[in-house]
Amino acid sequence: MTERVKNSTTALPWLRGVLALVATVAVPLLLAYSGLTIRLGSHPRWTMSTALIGATVGLLVALGLLAARLRRAISVLVAALAVVLAGVAAHFGKEVFVASYAENGLAGHFWYFGWIGALAGAAALVGLSLYPGQRN
Repeated sequence: MTERVKNSTTALPWLRGVLALVATVAVPLLLAYSGLTIRLGSHPRWTMSTALIGATVGLLVALGLLAARLRRAISVLVAALAVVLAGVAAHFGKEVFVASYAENGLAGHFWYFGWIGALAGAAALVGLSLYPGQRN
């Protein structure tokens, strides 16, 4: 019986990797669908488009960092740094855009692309944290 249980946990080792990549794509979409991104400062009109783009970019970034075979701590640190820097860009982009009464287009771009970067970083962070087989 113990041999059967032991083999059943290792029968599908690739499934954990697939589930981690599914979670990578699902996190930004769930954040946007739940309305959390709007409460954090995203524009309601383009919150789903930033989530879709962020999920795609986050998946590509996570796959790129996995292909680079970096240590897990370094990969997670890079993704966390991306979330923080993009979040700061989105925050200050929104502040300047609103203060200029929608005249400053560059600030609007920082707001929009900052949200894409923050959601991409969050997706990559989740994917890299859950993906099995990376060196610690």
